[in-house]
Amino acid sequence: MVKKLIATDFDGTLFINGNVSNEVRKAIELWRADGRYFGIVTGRGSDFFEKVKEENIPTDFLVLYNGSLAADGNNNVFYEKFIPADLFLQIERVLSEYKDIEQYSVSDGNPQHQFYATFGNVERALNVKNDLESMFGDRLAVFVNGRHINIGIAGSGKTEGIRAVLEHFSLLKDDAAVVGDDFNDIEMIKAFDGWAVESGKAEVVKAAPHICKDVGSLAMTLLNKSFAR
Repeated sequence: MVKKLIATDFDGTLFINGNVSNEVRKAIELWRADGRYFGIVTGRGSDFFEKVKEENIPTDFLVLYNGSLAADGNNNVFYEKFIPADLFLQIERVLSEYKDIEQYSVSDGNPQHQFYATFGNVERALNVKNDLESMFGDRLAVFVNGRHINIGIAGSGKTEGIRAVLEHFSLLKDDAAVVGDDFNDIEMIKAFDGWAVESGKAEVVKAAPHICKDVGSLAMTLLNKSFAR
């Protein structure tokens, strides 16, 4: 089936070594000029709207907070999920007991899209993820991104965020090409028969149905085009 939409992770997938390469930018331009949709799916929060503007990345949609918020190309939000204030406070109390935690979210008394925490390394983050899933059961969705833990309400995730985007654009599951590089991308990659970039974490590359060099090469392959040399 012809793909009509690319949904890419940002850090380590689209944004590499502090940059989106000119070649990848050209591929995105060609993709969108062909009438197809392009967007970013990230664990970052609402400050990412400004980041996209600063980096001058053209997008038709953004999925933030690991899928707890989705917005169109004009930053109009059309999908959101929240952690209730009381549950958010429970998470804060649990994580504040970890002596090796480097930073974590603090409740402001309002529902929040996502809870953040940072540990010393990815292995420790994965262990804490297991702890949280044991303690909270199916009340939460816990994601590991590098040494960071992102926590959303149950039923949230990049997969669900992309499904909301597809519904927004009246597209089908098979219309989407998704690509990522980290642990929090594995679920969406599997769900949409997607791609891992070859520079991604070994576990992600192993789990992915398909591998690509980068987002630009994926776009060009799906367009059945090649870069002029």
